[in-house]
Amino acid sequence: MWELNNFTTAKLQKLVAVVFIGCLMVLFLSGFDIIKAKARDIKRRADIKILAKALDLYHDQYGRYPDAVNDWQNWDLSIGYNGSDEEFINKLNSEELIDRLVKDPINNAAYHYRYQKFQTGAYGCANSFYILQAVNFELSVKDNGQGECPE
Repeated sequence: MWELNNFTTAKLQKLVAVVFIGCLMVLFLSGFDIIKAKARDIKRRADIKILAKALDLYHDQYGRYPDAVNDWQNWDLSIGYNGSDEEFINKLNSEELIDRLVKDPINNAAYHYRYQKFQTGAYGCANSFYILQAVNFELSVKDNGQGECPE
């Protein structure tokens, strides 16, 4: 075995291995954040489908959509803005139209669900309707939503 100023081949091999493992860890951890963000976005899309189905069932049962609490600019927010905890999600849960409180995986001011109900005649629509949104996705996505009169 050769030596270069007290630096043996064995020490060099150990150093290379440590650096290599460190690089792999950095690559794994940076990729892991993207995987977690994608999983949260997938959950958001699934939650919106669950909530939309529950809102439609509520309408079928009562002939109207649940009232919005008007947390913020006529939106009912899943984060319970201004101390409100009577949001539409709790109403759907209390009516047993959903089996759990559906919340955004982060559920803060930047990432949450919001709901607004519109009466018949709003925006020229012949029937009442609602808008249900997942506010923000973490990864760039196409087709974040659309809207039209229900008829």
